[in-house]
Amino acid sequence: MAVVLDAVDALGYSVNLTARQLRKGHTGSVAFVISEEHEHLFEDPNFGIRVKAFTRQLEAAGLHLLISIVEDTREDAFLGNYLTAGHVDGVLLAMLREGDPLLELLGSEVPVVVLGRPPGGLEKSVSWAGMDDENAAYDATRFLVAQGRKRVGTITGPLDDTAGQDRLQGYRAAMDRAYRRGLVSEGDWSLESGRLGAEVLIERYPDIDGLFVASDLMAAGVMKSLRRAGRRVPEDVAIVGCDDSPAALTTDPALTTMRNPFEETAEAAVHLLHDLISGRSSEPSHIVLPSQLVQRGSA
Repeated sequence: MAVVLDAVDALGYSVNLTARQLRKGHTGSVAFVISEEHEHLFEDPNFGIRVKAFTRQLEAAGLHLLISIVEDTREDAFLGNYLTAGHVDGVLLAMLREGDPLLELLGSEVPVVVLGRPPGGLEKSVSWAGMDDENAAYDATRFLVAQGRKRVGTITGPLDDTAGQDRLQGYRAAMDRAYRRGLVSEGDWSLESGRLGAEVLIERYPDIDGLFVASDLMAAGVMKSLRRAGRRVPEDVAIVGCDDSPAALTTDPALTTMRNPFEETAEAAVHLLHDLISGRSSEPSHIVLPSQLVQRGSA
């Protein structure tokens, strides 16, 4: 044995961990796949938060993070073939929309965990972790109503996205009989869609005095429109955003918002995925995390 060790030192040999893991049937890597247009994604202040959170959690589990951003069906098909060919131990899927081709991964042999409630009625058949979007929107809207706001509108996320759907549902439940379809404008999570959505709602309802905006970035766009229209925040229009992202601290006044527990979601998702990879679990499960109001100057 001493002769072998002397030879190892002389040759400068080091263990090839990848080869060792492959012999064991593991690669030591997990893919973080985000289905979104590049320009929207890199504008999203939550992107870096998610990546940091998942990197920390996976490192603690001894796994490497591979990031892939997909924005068209050709990329979906190529990536799907790659991920199911044994190059990764598992997949974290984020920002899926209704009809997304990446949903086919959910029927493959590779372990998959979805971030947020999965689309297509799959919430009971796949593993997922995410914030309780519906209750977050409900609490935000009720907060505005409790402040005495009489005409409360909303700018939603995209409605082919389950977070957009659930946040709209929470707003609608909170408004109850005061709900009006005209008080709803659909956005796409971008700053510009918040700005345009606010213009639409102000034109429809000049007396609008409260807004639940389904993302902080869109809320920043809303404030631009209100300022141009001569409306003061919060004196004339109170605003509550959602996510408690870095964008919430860039507005003037700072944004009241619902905290999205990104770190806790990452921990929960990695836990679910690690159980699937290790074989400790074969049944789908999900973890829904609560949100909480972070009150600042906008409401």
